[in-house]
Amino acid sequence: MAIFCLIAFHTAAQTENTGWLFISHSQKINRKFDVLADIQFRSSDQLRDFSALLLRTALNYNFNKHHAVAAGYAFLGKWEKDDSGFKVLNPENRIYQQYLFNTDIGRTEWSLRFRLEQRFITAEKQTNFSQRARFFAAAQIPIVANEEFSRGIYTGVQNELFLNVINKNNINGSVFDQNRSSISLGYRWSKKIDTEFGYLFWTQKEDKDYAKTNVWQLMITTSF
Repeated sequence: MAIFCLIAFHTAAQTENTGWLFISHSQKINRKFDVLADIQFRSSDQLRDFSALLLRTALNYNFNKHHAVAAGYAFLGKWEKDDSGFKVLNPENRIYQQYLFNTDIGRTEWSLRFRLEQRFITAEKQTNFSQRARFFAAAQIPIVANEEFSRGIYTGVQNELFLNVINKNNINGSVFDQNRSSISLGYRWSKKIDTEFGYLFWTQKEDKDYAKTNVWQLMITTSF
């Protein structure tokens, strides 16, 4: 955590610094099906104001305790300034499919996810279509916790790679879209509620360069 913080402060002059609040919930319907729901609020640079809202939901099917698939919908609204300085909403609608693998190695919990997104991005009254693949890996490592890791302090590490696989010219002209690496410190209240605060380094390919963002994120995860 200290190393990541030093990197963040060292690059602060060259990158944007934002804050995210991410709330994720899983609601069990029966032994096989869950409903997934996420909401995320994002700030602009230096936490000046609100800049984006992400809403996402899906129906999840569990083959067993390790393997699951889901299909869902997501909405991303971004408020960006136009040439006259007024904020304009640029919406993006997504349909997505995903495969999730969960396992334990010792007391460490691992998650691997592959997601395919069909994106409909609207800007300047025009909607463009593209498709993106996302590869996600994460681990929750108990630090001071009980034997079954149902309560206690843990650290979370994760990385997610985004690749444009169809119509990359509608995005940034590159197969590489973005990468997000993060580390966090969390507390597990029970097997149903986790809270984490951490640092995420976000690299995103733009038309001519790369945008780099330091993100300080509060995450709340529930499962009932």
